[in-house]
Parts: sequence; C-alpha cells; structure tokens
Amino acid sequence: MIRSPIQPRLIHRLVALLSVAALSSACENGTVEPENPTVTGNWVGTGVSAGALEEWSFDLEEAPAGTVTGSFVLRVERLVFSGTLSGTHEYPALLLDLDMTFFGQIVSGSYRGQLTSPESIEGEYQLVDDPQTLDLERLGT
Repeated sequence: MIRSPIQPRLIHRLVALLSVAALSSACENGTVEPENPTVTGNWVGTGVSAGALEEWSFDLEEAPAGTVTGSFVLRVERLVFSGTLSGTHEYPALLLDLDMTFFGQIVSGSYRGQLTSPESIEGEYQLVDDPQTLDLERLGT
C-alpha cells in the first residue's frame, strides 16, 4: 500500500480536533464543579436592619456528615458583635443556629439559606426582629 505524506497530517489534525471537542464537552456538562459543594470557608454579606447597614462574616467548617460549626462577626456601624454557630448542610439547604452576646444578654437566632452556586448562598437570618435577607458570597474566589 502506498501512503501519501498528507495522510499522517490529516490523522494528527483529526486527533487534535477530537481532543478539543471532548474537553469542551466536559466543561459544558459542568464536570468542573463539585456536585455537592461544601460550605467550609469564609463567607461575607451585607444586610439592613432598622435602617442600619450590617456587615456579616461567617467562618464555617463542614464535617463529612454535613454538620456545620463555626463563628460569625456582625458589624453595625461602630459596634462589633461576635458569636458561635452550629447547624447542618444538606445540599443545597444550609440551616444554622446563631448564638451571640448582645450587651450582656445571650441572643439566639437562625440563618436559613440555599446554595445557589459553590460561591453563593441566598438566605435570611432572624435574631431580634423579623427575618431579614442576607445573601452570602464566599471569600477568596
């Protein structure tokens, strides 16, 4: 059989084209992101309560079984409050119980959210007043 010098070039181009197609297909199918992302990490968000801007930061640690522990800081103007949290993450739902000292009194509340992506949570919290919207973004991305 006589081989043309063009055949090897065509084969190499075909293999390269198929490789690129396979890689782009994997990216389009979402195989890059984890199926059930963890909430472990630092999260921040801002809210408004009683007309005051609130800055929230959460430090979350998720165990393999979905148990979540950690701490949070709430800044309202020049006041800073901190507390502890515990709860569960069963993708996409995140349920947290919040405890903090507020001018000498223990105040308990909750945060209920849904992971809308590995980098964001949409939710609301309740401490002293009615539930307030608090969406969170993962730091460091």
